[in-house]
Amino acid sequence: MPARTSREKLWALLGILIFLLLNYPLLQIFNRDALLGGIPVLVLYLHVVWILAIVGLYALGSRLTSRE
Repeated sequence: MPARTSREKLWALLGILIFLLLNYPLLQIFNRDALLGGIPVLVLYLHVVWILAIVGLYALGSRLTSRE
């Protein structure tokens, strides 16, 4: 039973982290009239967070299923 509680905590922590990274205060920080490599900073930030969220969810999912 403790392994399940640990698993649920990790999923919840990752969900909260993704929510915070895609919420207003951080989005406002990256909403600038600047370009990095010809791409607006906000668009680049959103894509990087999105890709990291997918990789994190995949890594957590494969790590947790391999333990069972």
